[in-house]
Amino acid sequence: MIRLLVPSASLTLGEPIRVDEDEAHHLDVRRVASGARVEALDGAGARASGTVERAGKRWAFLAEQITHAPPPPETLVAVGGGDKDRFLWLAEKAAELGVTTLVPLETTRSRHVENRLREGTLEKARRRAREACKQSGNPWAPVITEILAMPELNQRFGVTWWLADDRGVAAPEVTAGADLGWLIGPEGGFVAEDLSILERELAPVHVTLGLHVLRFETAALAAAVLTADRRR
Repeated sequence: MIRLLVPSASLTLGEPIRVDEDEAHHLDVRRVASGARVEALDGAGARASGTVERAGKRWAFLAEQITHAPPPPETLVAVGGGDKDRFLWLAEKAAELGVTTLVPLETTRSRHVENRLREGTLEKARRRAREACKQSGNPWAPVITEILAMPELNQRFGVTWWLADDRGVAAPEVTAGADLGWLIGPEGGFVAEDLSILERELAPVHVTLGLHVLRFETAALAAAVLTADRRR
């Protein structure tokens, strides 16, 4: 079935919702007929089935049935992702794997990446994450925060922290509703100063993601998969 994205909290039974230009273009490319049945997601847990109607160049969605998925437990990934293009790719895949919060983390090494992530790129990352929800059917789009300094993590999030470390322990099992946050270093890893801040502020458990050193985006996805596996 064709899926559409609609603004957060906009789904209401019996009230037409105007489809934005990107989604209208999607309908045109797919040669969808007026009156066709589609599914709509708002990225905040709501999913609706209904029909689309065309009026001139504009489209509207009319919801006939709406369901609300409960919020999932927190799967937060704070990543020292210096390269912006690889972070954009990560935003898409994080949405597919159910990451709830993606935090671009400022680290000593990520500050010096020439093609580093900047605030202006984050809105593009959020759009890509929502598009990935449409493709995958995930009703909850990940929250992608502004770029945060490491001391801000303790102030903003109340989760159990795990730090990706190839010398760490195997990930323990956790309860199904446990809120977890991962700390993923940039290329070359966290430097001693970074680790000192993280240990002092967050006291994370050092958890291994395998035998080899991973790129930040690979490590983030491995962390998301491991988290889902260890929740019981």
